Amino acid sequence: MSACSAQSGQAFVRLSKVGKSFRVEGGTIEVLCNISIEVADRQFISILGPSGCGKSTLLMMLAGLEPVSAGSIEIGGQSMRTPRRDVGVIFQDPTLLPWKSALENVLFPIEIFGLPFAKYQARAEALLELVGISDARHRRPRQLSGGMRQRVAICRALIHEPKLLLMDEPFSALDAITRDELNVTLLDIWERHHQTAFFVTHSIREAVFLSDRVVVLGGWPGQVVLDVAIPFARPRDLNIGESVDFNRICGELRRAIAENHARRVAD
Repeated sequence: MSACSAQSGQAFVRLSKVGKSFRVEGGTIEVLCNISIEVADRQFISILGPSGCGKSTLLMMLAGLEPVSAGSIEIGGQSMRTPRRDVGVIFQDPTLLPWKSALENVLFPIEIFGLPFAKYQARAEALLELVGISDARHRRPRQLSGGMRQRVAICRALIHEPKLLLMDEPFSALDAITRDELNVTLLDIWERHHQTAFFVTHSIREAVFLSDRVVVLGGWPGQVVLDVAIPFARPRDLNIGESVDFNRICGELRRAIAENHARRVAD
């Protein structure tokens, strides 16, 4: 299967020979090496790979929360060095403020950015309705299920209309049925708003279902070992997971991950 990348000059996100090292006692540890990826505006990209290959570190560099050690990252033609308002991040843990209601948590970035509440109140209400929890908008996080808390986190990341949405295994702690439901919800939101999106996951099937492309990281330090275009038309539903082509792509990705994991263990 052929890889898919944005053509030169058309990339909204451009990673050029990106590397990341951490200082430790006695030297440095190189986590990522020579990562070059170009992503067109409004593409949905999933990042797969074994634990420890640098997936989350790559996402944090895209968010401006970790500096690059080598190479460069550009978003919208501008170098990414510090966190930016046009980037939204959804973490594995919803990290909601326990003393605020669901609605207040969604609006929290507006408070931080000093933006006018009146302008964003209706958008917050609409987002909560879109994810199916508008009736719970005045509940505190302790009164919400895990899936409901993650829905609030999705709304919070979208409230300020970011151009780039970054997601670090946001559904990994949820049961299988809730996870499937949130995958469908996420696709519905993305197809309405069409941000450029990076989604880190360990789930091969989740990556194939959600994405336009799946990038596999492997080796030590982590490098791009496969970049696969996902050919399925949108909108999609969960029944696509029963198709022969879907399972063939999942098999190709699984083999790439397994081969590189075995190579890493042997080294």
